[in-house]
Amino acid sequence: MWVPKTEEEIKALLKGREISARFLAIFGSLFMFAVVILISKYVGFKDGPAHVGPTYTWSQIVYSIPRFGIICLIMGIIMYFAFRKYRQISSLICDKCGKIKRYDKIKDCDCSGHFVFLDEMKWIENEENENKYDETKPYT
Repeated sequence: MWVPKTEEEIKALLKGREISARFLAIFGSLFMFAVVILISKYVGFKDGPAHVGPTYTWSQIVYSIPRFGIICLIMGIIMYFAFRKYRQISSLICDKCGKIKRYDKIKDCDCSGHFVFLDEMKWIENEENENKYDETKPYT
């Protein structure tokens, strides 16, 4: 059955999301940095609307590393805040009957329960059902 998570479990979930957002931002920045360097060396940047510009030499790339780094760092910070704030499961579950639905503005269920985010609930097995179907215990 569905039961609410404890405060410790919710804190652990939020901590995990924070670590995930940091990891994705750092990895995304480094990946973007590598892509920008490879594009500047082998493809070139567009100078105008009609053609692809000249490629950079390695000395020009070394000279441009601070500029590329700042741009990728800014993009990494934007990714961090985007993943931290907007990465959310949009499924809701009724705390009374267990009905699952996508997020909308209706917070009350037909069974007089309330919809909460699925992240705030956890599934546990009934002890009655576990004892009933446990093969190691004798039938009563």
